[in-house]
Amino acid sequence: MENDNVRNESEITLLEQSAREHLIDFSILTNPKYRANWHHREIARELEAIADGSFAASGKRILILQVPPRHGKSEEATINFPAWLLGSAPHKQIITASYSSDLAVIFGSKTRDLVDSDKYRQIFPNVQLKPDDKAKARWNTNKGGSYASVGVGGAITGFGADVFIIDDPIKNREEADSQVMRDKHWDWFTSTVWTRLESDLETNNKGVLILILTRWHLDDLAGRILAEPSYASITRLISFPAIATHDEKFRIKGEALWANKYDIADLEQTKKLVGIYQFSSLYQQSPILTDNQEFKPEWYRYRTRQEVESKNTRKFLTVDTAFSKKNSADYCGFCENYVDQENFWNLAAYRMRLDPYEFINFLFTIQEKRNFEAIGIEETSFVEGIQPYLEEEQRKRGKFLPIVLLKHNQINKETRIRGLIPRYSSKSVYHIIGECTSLEEEFATFPQSVHDDTMDATQYQNKIAEAPLGADERIKQQTNRQKNVRDQSYS
Repeated sequence: MENDNVRNESEITLLEQSAREHLIDFSILTNPKYRANWHHREIARELEAIADGSFAASGKRILILQVPPRHGKSEEATINFPAWLLGSAPHKQIITASYSSDLAVIFGSKTRDLVDSDKYRQIFPNVQLKPDDKAKARWNTNKGGSYASVGVGGAITGFGADVFIIDDPIKNREEADSQVMRDKHWDWFTSTVWTRLESDLETNNKGVLILILTRWHLDDLAGRILAEPSYASITRLISFPAIATHDEKFRIKGEALWANKYDIADLEQTKKLVGIYQFSSLYQQSPILTDNQEFKPEWYRYRTRQEVESKNTRKFLTVDTAFSKKNSADYCGFCENYVDQENFWNLAAYRMRLDPYEFINFLFTIQEKRNFEAIGIEETSFVEGIQPYLEEEQRKRGKFLPIVLLKHNQINKETRIRGLIPRYSSKSVYHIIGECTSLEEEFATFPQSVHDDTMDATQYQNKIAEAPLGADERIKQQTNRQKNVRDQSYS
């Protein structure tokens, strides 16, 4: 038993030593529930470089951390880091700020309580709060260190900062979209924040700013810093999109940032709920400047699938195939259009990665489910890619799809996609809720979109979608189309 006690005491001593040296270990030891993902460790390395002076020594004075909501950025960088830094360097002066003074006080209170805890004293036994100096927003250590928290735009008279942390300077979308508020934030940053940073050439001590945020706008505080050469040259940007946009050190394209907490299914659901514009900004750190968008968000109208199915509609499917003579799988775009009695389009538009055989099977499956009166496919890609395989499969199954071949008449794709603008601007299109995510994503960055498969499939509806007919004429027209398909297939 005595040997066990000695071993346990030795292990505790090693843990405490590691917590003194490393922020992640400090976070774990002071909070048994703390779970560190790889991105927390990457952030910790950057913060430790600030603590040991190597960050400023490299010529950098600003660290921007772009992290999605609820991914642990504030707990690590705004609450735990100041407490750990004051234990390692108890003479440091720290200022934190957030979009409201109330939130800033909450951060300050949590950091103060951490410094005042028994676990903290076990790790840093010589550092404690200065007696009778335990206010939530402004307090000092017994070693000459200080901590102050304020709301963005607030006065910081009399305080200097070795480290100035701004966490979430923007409150909401309304504030982000306000030119007046963005100007106020910038004025406060240049006139107040920057002037608070310490600089001592004799000791080579240079104050550092840490800006922690989710991106709301291209012209937000991070955007302006990165756009201003004098600030950008001394800035290090670390950005963590919720879904990887390219292969990274710790994950590949398409993987979630914190999969154990928010997997891809969770993130895709969030994208549907908040919309592509909010998701792109807050979760992907890629704000979209809506003023320059050709397809305006305010044009979108929405219906549920149940609402659409309750209406008397004509059904059309248009397809953008992603293969010609090759067999490799790539994105195919699809647009289901349900044209109602008022001639409104009701769309479900999406893209799927399919090879030609999977594509053909999908066409039969979706046709059996939806019973489209016409399926439009661009003629060249159809003839060069899948026509013989589809014809053979139709004969095998004894089922003939109502294929209509479409021509783009040498009109470039951007012009064809812009052909949708009159219908959207007149608000004659409804998106089926949750079934147009990829379409809205592509529209958001058109014409610089990474993908255009869903837009291209949708623009072909201009060639095929027709206004409602009487029931007899509708059946007659559909029967004629199916007969033509059979005749062509056997010819």
